[in-house]
Amino acid sequence: MQQQIVSEESVFDAIFDMTATEARRADMDRPPKLPLGDAIRAAAAETGSGTAWLSGFWRTVSGPGKLSAAEYFYYKLYAANRTEDALLRFVGKDMQSKMHVACNDVRWFAPSTDKLFFLSAMLGAGVPVPKTLAVLDPTHRRSHPCLITGIDAMTAFLDCPESYPLFAKPIDGMYSLGTVALTDGGEGQAHVRGAGNLSTREIAENLFRMGKAGYLLQRTMLPDTHIADVFGSTLASVRFLVLVGDDGPVIESAVVKIPRSDNIADNFWRPGNMVGAVNMETGCITRVIQGTGSALSEISHHPETGHQLVGFRLPDWRAAAQMCVRAAGTLPGLRTQSWDVALTSKGPVALEVNWGGDLNLHQLAHDRGALTPTFTAHLRRNGYKGKLPAE
Repeated sequence: MQQQIVSEESVFDAIFDMTATEARRADMDRPPKLPLGDAIRAAAAETGSGTAWLSGFWRTVSGPGKLSAAEYFYYKLYAANRTEDALLRFVGKDMQSKMHVACNDVRWFAPSTDKLFFLSAMLGAGVPVPKTLAVLDPTHRRSHPCLITGIDAMTAFLDCPESYPLFAKPIDGMYSLGTVALTDGGEGQAHVRGAGNLSTREIAENLFRMGKAGYLLQRTMLPDTHIADVFGSTLASVRFLVLVGDDGPVIESAVVKIPRSDNIADNFWRPGNMVGAVNMETGCITRVIQGTGSALSEISHHPETGHQLVGFRLPDWRAAAQMCVRAAGTLPGLRTQSWDVALTSKGPVALEVNWGGDLNLHQLAHDRGALTPTFTAHLRRNGYKGKLPAE
């Protein structure tokens, strides 16, 4: 590790900017925003008509899924010759929230809103989860074999070379916001991925400032070697959409989040990251996209490794799907679940569960609306009263 310590304000603005983090989280909790004027011009240019896109636009914004104006362009729905039924199966973010509320019992939300609670539940159920080295808790209300409640103790933890490589994530975090990847360190400094070497004291102080609900300090996991060859060194995960019915959990859809090497996480919002549709039977990637709106495009090869993505079979696919179904069965009060399962060098590992979860990745990657006949029937069974497409 190089000995230069970097502590410029710009570094902390990029990694530990609480205002920017909270603003991005608020934006991501709402439907996407797009410059509508630019989007309309792009639609007109691509369709060769100034108004050809209007018919589909009105169907989606007034249909069962009630897409916002921006979401119609976000999914680039004007670009394909879709039937009316296909258009009406896309669902907007505001409407998906109402659907998820109908299907999930609020008393079961804790595992999806508190990552330490999730880890405890999964460990009790025998589901593989990341190894947690320590828990930072400024509230002094939690319990863990290695509990850190003060800045001095956090600094001492970061000063220990055995603590690395390390991935820190907020206990109440979403969208990988506030996460920090530290590759190595000790004796007063640590290397923060994307920022360089920083003072361990300053890192500790900023973790306390950012993590009001605490941080999980976990051992960094490595991707499966076959995935690393194709995707690169950043850990990739599969997003499973699971529907829990009278016969137990069933996976409705799956996508794989494909990262670029310079991103610390595979979330699709991070620049350059991709998402791929996965065939449930074979575990093969059938379609990969990057970008949204007029910038949405299909790709066949990874832009960095050069390896072909479409047709690549994800390793440990059956084991990952089976683990997901087993884990989903431990949370029967959540009838609609979204799971992130990492494909690591030691096999599939459950990262988190969301009650409901965003449907946009499935709609983008599979190029179809989430309101399939199966999902529509699921919503009806769970008492959703809104308008829905035909089953």
